[in-house]
Amino acid sequence: MCAKGLPPDELASQFASKYYGDLQADRDSFVKLYYVCSPPACKPPGVMHLRQSPLTTFQRENSTLTFESETCQGVEAIRQKWTAPYLDTARYQITTTNAQRVSGDFVMILVTGLIQLTENDAAIPFAHSFLINMDSYGFFCNNDVFKLVY
Repeated sequence: MCAKGLPPDELASQFASKYYGDLQADRDSFVKLYYVCSPPACKPPGVMHLRQSPLTTFQRENSTLTFESETCQGVEAIRQKWTAPYLDTARYQITTTNAQRVSGDFVMILVTGLIQLTENDAAIPFAHSFLINMDSYGFFCNNDVFKLVY
């Protein structure tokens, strides 16, 4: 049992339905909050940028990001990692999203796609996973792992 005496699966289910309705909407909505179409109007289609400004609204001081082999914790450290100059021009193409409810207050989301750091660079496959939790302020990213797949 966990918060409010609900079994973990029920709490996770209520969390998901409260914020997004169903599992497909859960992952798609969260991913669209993290990534945003590149201007103008997603050209080429499906190319995204990380949503820079509200990105840290998904983090808490105990949130942890592992970016490649470097791990950082806390809102400011995560913001600094995601706003590093070499990521300013990065473009992302999302190819798949998968999600599972996890016992407790969690939803695990896996995003795969391609990242292109500059127009002159070849696109590199990546995997990006999120462990989403909920607190009194709403949902947040408890754990975040980003890995290039060579």
